[in-house]
Amino acid sequence: MTPPQLAALDGPANFRDLGGYPTRGGGRTRLGRVFRSDSLSFLSERDVVAVRDRFGVRTVIDLRAGHEVDEHGHGPIRDHVRHLHLPIVDQTREPPRAQPGRRFESLDQIYAFMLDEYAERFGRVLRAVGDPDLQPLVFHCAAGKDRTGLVAALTLALCGVPDEHVVTDFAFTESRMPEIVARHTARAGRTERDAEVAGQEYGAQGATMMAVLDALRVEHGSVAGYAEATGLTGTEVARLRASLVDPRS
Repeated sequence: MTPPQLAALDGPANFRDLGGYPTRGGGRTRLGRVFRSDSLSFLSERDVVAVRDRFGVRTVIDLRAGHEVDEHGHGPIRDHVRHLHLPIVDQTREPPRAQPGRRFESLDQIYAFMLDEYAERFGRVLRAVGDPDLQPLVFHCAAGKDRTGLVAALTLALCGVPDEHVVTDFAFTESRMPEIVARHTARAGRTERDAEVAGQEYGAQGATMMAVLDALRVEHGSVAGYAEATGLTGTEVARLRASLVDPRS
């Protein structure tokens, strides 16, 4: 199994390439086309050079809510590449499980709610991810776990990556969470501001993402069926696959 392609950066602790995963039919996701990350608000100068020049990133897709951007900014990379602010949720201070009339017992139920409630927004993000004119690109939220994890899983699944690898990519974030929290806690201590990422109530367990994929197939027949329900056309799904999958193994 191909390990996640983790980059060693000073700011983000979970910046990695979605390339290198096998796809059904013998292909592989292309390296250097799409990256996922935790917050890019605290890139060092060395990080900016790496992201812009070594990884060749042309576009950043910021999935965070407006209040997160207001409090922590887009970071120095904004001056060097195209930025798209495509928030999945409008606020993060009140978790979905606290909404009146709704009660969620597990993270996969929260994810299912997000995928349903914000389907159109996921569609806009997937449309951008699959646009070759925007690639190479990176999408990120704060911790790079929930919103980023869902977009990564949808992207890989649409590329034909088998579930075991989609789940592995999601669960890898669990190993990065202690470092993510430690870095943000240290920055908050130096600046006397709230940490952008603090302790997490839920981890990134593989079973969670497997349950999400299963639920999407029950509801929509396939992940591609869900993508089309978000507003993506079959042509746009095919474009995403063509831009991100090398059919040669």
